[in-house]
Amino acid sequence: MRPAPPLHHAALLLALVALVAGWLCFNRLGEPQAPVWDEAYYLTSTARYHQHRTQYSTHPPLGTMLIAAGDKASGRNAGADWQAIGATKKIEAAAMPRGFDYAGPRLAPALFGTLAAVLFAALMLQLTGSAPAALLLSLLVLGDTALLVQFRSAQLDPFQLSFVLAALLAAAAILRGQRLGGYVLFGLFIALAALVRANALVLGAMVPVLLWPWLKARDWRAVAARCLAGAAGGLLAAVLVLGAWMNLSTYPPDPTTPAGQQDQTFDPPDRVHVYQTGDWSLSDALNAAGSIRAYMAHDLAITPPSDANGSHPWQWLLGQGVILYRADRSEGRLRSIGLVPNLAAWLISLGGVLTCLLPRRLRESPLRTALLAGWLANMAALQWLDSQRVLYSYHYFIPLLLGHALAALEWQHHGLPRRPALVLGALVVGFGLLAWPLATFRPVPDWLCQAGLARCDSSLQPRTASAIRSGTAGSSIVGGMP
Repeated sequence: MRPAPPLHHAALLLALVALVAGWLCFNRLGEPQAPVWDEAYYLTSTARYHQHRTQYSTHPPLGTMLIAAGDKASGRNAGADWQAIGATKKIEAAAMPRGFDYAGPRLAPALFGTLAAVLFAALMLQLTGSAPAALLLSLLVLGDTALLVQFRSAQLDPFQLSFVLAALLAAAAILRGQRLGGYVLFGLFIALAALVRANALVLGAMVPVLLWPWLKARDWRAVAARCLAGAAGGLLAAVLVLGAWMNLSTYPPDPTTPAGQQDQTFDPPDRVHVYQTGDWSLSDALNAAGSIRAYMAHDLAITPPSDANGSHPWQWLLGQGVILYRADRSEGRLRSIGLVPNLAAWLISLGGVLTCLLPRRLRESPLRTALLAGWLANMAALQWLDSQRVLYSYHYFIPLLLGHALAALEWQHHGLPRRPALVLGALVVGFGLLAWPLATFRPVPDWLCQAGLARCDSSLQPRTASAIRSGTAGSSIVGGMP
């Protein structure tokens, strides 16, 4: 890594990225006024958090708690009928109360989406040592409509990616200075990312590379000290999140609702005293953690192996995996919202991975080796999951960012002439502008649909997740499997 640029250059870069990302994430945040994809699940979990009901879901609880916290902080839905919204695990647009403000539950994801863009710019700055290079590379996130549509809706990706990027910054700091504090932060942020979605745990494959100088020297005391520091960070994250979940879950699942009946079967019988007294112990927290894990395992077992929006890991390498979330012609103009990968950005990520095959690249850069280890571990885990359940293109986001970091290292190592760099930047921006209406629920011109960039018509929508299990036809709102 090159020396850092002047502080005022770095500050200007991060401020500019924050400004652009903030506008992209917050402009018309309440549109569409209907659940987008997995919001159909996360709106109901938000309702149960507002009621302080114990609940279990497909993923660990941090992401859903942050969505609920954002809605609570916004105050936009203070008078909503949360009992009706939270009665089921999944809700359709027609069942949502009239006047519900969708910007509320989308507030925290938009904040973290903006943060993720800033952290990505900081990582690019650290890897290249150049503010202009970092600014150009920041377009890989700012111009990627696949990321933008997730950042603008109540989804889990903004939280997980922010924590992953913070962990990568900590890893870079470790390899630059080898201080114990870096290991604490790395463990903390990996654990936080895994408490949003468990798949982030496979980034632990980077640890042997971070420990390699001491492993090579067989300095087991130093290895143990660094492992304990990382474990302490991870344990701190787990304690904080589980403690927050226990304090939010002061009432049992509602036995009069389908969601409550489903959660009731996983709730430990000995939690009765927690509900009666409001006090809980370490044993209660560990039992709750076991119930959370059991529900996740159960949900994985019943998730369908495929659906019309699903895709496979090899497709994501080539920027494939478009998902139509919603199509609406009610106002006479076609408005569609969906996840459309930025082909140029995703191919640049793949290029970053392939550069690791060039001579001496891995030998010369421990950070490149660590990033590649994380990428390989993620792709191996995704390949295994692909044999177990349906996967979607957003499951590729962590390897996507790792590939971008590898591309930045190649830029730093070899240098990229100004003209090719600007051409690549223009391609990323061009793809982003083409798909921008599909990420922000704006009117979609017919030629865009005819060009095949995305499926735009509601007649092409796949079945909803609930329909997959019941065998009925889908509706205009598409709900995926989280």
